[in-house]
Amino acid sequence: MSRGCSLRSRYFCTASRGLEQLLREEVHRKLSASEVEQVSGKVFFTADADLKKLKSLKCAERLFLLVKKLPPIQMPRHKGKGVHVLQKYVIGESSKWLDVVAKWRTLQDFSREQECTSDITETGIKRPTQQESSEKRKRPKLELDEPPTIVFNESAARQDDLHPVIRGSCQEKAPIQTPPSPDELLDSKGRNAASCMHFRVSCRCSGKLAKMFTPQELGRAIGVALSRQMGWKAELRNPVLEVYVHLNDIHCVVGIPIVRLPLASRDYIKNAGLRSTVAWAMAYLADIKAGSLVLDPMCGLGTILLEAAKEWPNAYYHGIDNTASQLQMASANVCFAKLTSNIDLMRASVTELPLLTESIDVVICDIPFGKKFKTSRDTKTIMPYILKEMVRVLSVNGTLVLLLSQELSLDIQQWQKPKSHQSIKGKPDAWQNTDATSKEPSTHPDENADMEHMLVAETKQSEVQRKVLASLVPTGIFQVSLGVTEASIHRYKKIPIT
Repeated sequence: MSRGCSLRSRYFCTASRGLEQLLREEVHRKLSASEVEQVSGKVFFTADADLKKLKSLKCAERLFLLVKKLPPIQMPRHKGKGVHVLQKYVIGESSKWLDVVAKWRTLQDFSREQECTSDITETGIKRPTQQESSEKRKRPKLELDEPPTIVFNESAARQDDLHPVIRGSCQEKAPIQTPPSPDELLDSKGRNAASCMHFRVSCRCSGKLAKMFTPQELGRAIGVALSRQMGWKAELRNPVLEVYVHLNDIHCVVGIPIVRLPLASRDYIKNAGLRSTVAWAMAYLADIKAGSLVLDPMCGLGTILLEAAKEWPNAYYHGIDNTASQLQMASANVCFAKLTSNIDLMRASVTELPLLTESIDVVICDIPFGKKFKTSRDTKTIMPYILKEMVRVLSVNGTLVLLLSQELSLDIQQWQKPKSHQSIKGKPDAWQNTDATSKEPSTHPDENADMEHMLVAETKQSEVQRKVLASLVPTGIFQVSLGVTEASIHRYKKIPIT
C-alpha cells in the first residue's frame, strides 16, 4: 500500500436532495471515478483515490465505504419470519465484511499517520481530539440530514418495547465489556482485530418496512445478528466501527463511515450559517474564474464567501450586509479561516450598494427566508429593487446566483409571464366594483386615493421588474433541500440591453 493510501474501492456519499447531480460531477472531476450511479440522496462510485482526495468532496454530506447495495427486500407478512429474513439479507457472507473492514482499517491507519505527522490544521488551529470534535462541533438540526443513531446495546434496551423475536435475541447476548482502545483494535497486521471489534448500528428505514418495524427494532436485530456472525462486541459511547444501514422501497444500502465527522462539518467555519454544501453548490454554479470579482450583497455569516474562497482562491470576494452583528460573526469566520487577504467585508444596504455600475463579475446571494426570516409582503415588495441593484453592479455576461424560498421563486417566475388587465377607463381591475348591481366605480374620495396610490406603486414596481428581466437570461433552476425547508437556486446571465 502506498504512502498516499491509494485504495480502489466502492464508495457512496449522501447528499442533500437536489444536489446529487452536482456531487456526481464533483466525483468525476476530483476523483476520476468510474461506475458512478446517482439515486435520490446518494451517489455511488468506484475510485482509486487517497484519503485526502476523498475528504476534498464539498458537495457530500457523509462518505462511506460500500458494504453492499441490494434491491428492496421482500418481507413476509409474519414479523417473526421477517426479522430472520432481514438479518440474513442485510448481513450476508462474512468474507465481504472482512474485506471492507480491512480497507476501512487501511484508511484509518493512514489518517492516524497524518495526525501524527502534523497536529495543526490548515487554519493554523491545533487539531482537536476525536472526542473533543464530537463534543464541540455539534451541528444545528437543520444543518444535516443525519439518520437516527440506533445503538445495539442489549443491557440498556427497554425489553418491553421490542418485538418478541427481537427481545428474545437480545436476551441471549452477554453484557457488554469495556472496549479496548482503537490502537489495539486497529493493529496494522490485523491480529485478532476482527474478533474484538466494537461497533454500533445506525439504521434508517422508510416505506413499507417502516410500517412493520421501527428503526430501533431493525437496528437491534441487525446488531444481534452481526455480533453473532462476526464475533464483534456492541459499544454505546465510543465504538470503533459504525455500521450504517438504509432500508426503503428502492434499495437496501449498507456502509461504513470513513470519517467520524461528516464532510459537511467544515473545520474552517467557526460560526455555522447556511448549510455548507448548499453554499458550495451556489459558488460552483456561479462558474468563478481566476481574477473574478465576486459579491455577496447579503452575506450574513459569510458562509458562501468562505466556501467559494476555499475552492477558488484566485478570485476576489466582497461581502456586504446591513446588520452589524452578522458582519461581526462573518469577520470572525474570515479570520478563523485565514482568508482576510481574499475576502473584504463592509456594511451597507442591499438596495444602495456602494459599488460602481458593472464592476462585479459574479453576484451570489442567499435571500433571507425561513423561520428566522419570514417571507412577508414587504419582502416581496422590495425584491424587485434588490434585484435591480444587483443587476446594476453586475457586469455584462456576468453571472447571478440566488437562493430563494419556494414562495419567492414562484413570484420571480411570475414576473416573466405577460400580464393582462381588464380595465375601466384605463384603470386596473381593482377599481371595478364587485357588486353586480353597480356599474360604476366607487366615488368615495379616500377609497379612490388609496386605489390611485396602489396603481402608482404597482406601475412603478412592474416597470422595475420589466427592466430587471430585460437584462437577465435564466440559465437554470435547481431545487435543493435545507432540511425541513425546500428552496431553489436560480442562475442568470446578464446580457446587454439594446
